[in-house]
Amino acid sequence: MKGQGMDKLIAAAVDLNRDYLVSFLQELIKADTQVINHGITGGNEANGQHLIISKLREMGCEPDIFEPDNRLLSRYGQGNDGHNYTNRPNVVGVFRGSGGGRSLILNGHVDTMPFGDRSAWSVDPLGAVIQDGKLYGLGSSDMKAGLAANLLAIELLQKLRIKLKGDLIFESVVDEEGGGNGTLACIDRGYRADAAIISEPTGLKIFPAHMGFIFYAITVYGKSLHSSAKWLGVNAIEKAMILIQALQDLEHNWLMTKRHALLPGPTINVGEIKGGTAGSTVPDSCQFKLCLHYLPTDADEEGGGSLVEKDVLETIHRRCQGDPWLSANPPTIVKYQEGSPFEISVNHPLVQAAASAYSRVTKEPARIEGMLAGCDARHFANIAGMPVIVFGPADAAQAHSVDEFVTIASYLKYIEVLCHMIIDWCELD
Repeated sequence: MKGQGMDKLIAAAVDLNRDYLVSFLQELIKADTQVINHGITGGNEANGQHLIISKLREMGCEPDIFEPDNRLLSRYGQGNDGHNYTNRPNVVGVFRGSGGGRSLILNGHVDTMPFGDRSAWSVDPLGAVIQDGKLYGLGSSDMKAGLAANLLAIELLQKLRIKLKGDLIFESVVDEEGGGNGTLACIDRGYRADAAIISEPTGLKIFPAHMGFIFYAITVYGKSLHSSAKWLGVNAIEKAMILIQALQDLEHNWLMTKRHALLPGPTINVGEIKGGTAGSTVPDSCQFKLCLHYLPTDADEEGGGSLVEKDVLETIHRRCQGDPWLSANPPTIVKYQEGSPFEISVNHPLVQAAASAYSRVTKEPARIEGMLAGCDARHFANIAGMPVIVFGPADAAQAHSVDEFVTIASYLKYIEVLCHMIIDWCELD
């Protein structure tokens, strides 16, 4: 069956199973899968993975269940070492096609950030409450709606007895919020396909590119004494401000000279600063932390940020050389997290297949943009060497927010679009 007959069949199946599709997402949201200490000391992902495992087995698929291994991931230079993965398993289900079609990975993360101050929420963060067509709850947008849609689209095709030539690989990964080691562990385990879709919240826009990022902690040193004799000391906070200004000048230069068709200019954000003990004391140390985002066109030959890092370190070094104290007492610079950018052509068959499926369902042109932040797409593109797009339901602005929600219409529409995308990519048997 093809054409309008298939369109009507899938649309009717989504409508008929509406309550079931929504209730499964509700159960997934109710499962507390918060990371602990940004995933470093642990996480509660197992609560959600139990639901995923049960569903896969109901679908006749025995899942591969495994915890990321820091020893294996460290060699890639893209992970985040030292995270505790006890009782934090990845779950992968493989659905074999008949052969001769293209294979596809559907990837999503089950972990969420903590909900923060409970009193700031007007609803229970783990209550999965529905109001005015919106399903509220922690992770509803980022990204349990996309994760559930990946799994339930496969199940819907099963119920319709639609058989495919290509293999489908479903991945529910842990610790994306902690840097992406879950997806990296899947790649290390050998999972590959002809393409991948990560169903992060994009508002049903197609993202064939995202920024790279690097986090630094920079500690500046001074000379402490009572502030009544300030001139005899060295104020570490003021010296830090000199370096921050130099980095702001570098950011301004980047914004004036670097352009990308889908993405904004590169940025440097100083997001945290700590220094001193009292107003009456000249501070002898000051630490500030920053996150910079850079364009795929500024990546090095291996897709990483070494060229951007060189630019930053040289800027800091030059500014230190212009200050006698900083020249003699240089700051300590620690890079504590990074992620490479990724990009594929908007004309790539994967992008065009997604655009075609979207237009087929919505009767509207697809919207193709760049992703401002980073995600696990970089691992597929730069380590696995696979074409990948970020494409999912929900609004990215809802991620990590109080009263986070996904509209039910967006969630159901994505399932319908994804069914067509799977059929078009993997081919009917």
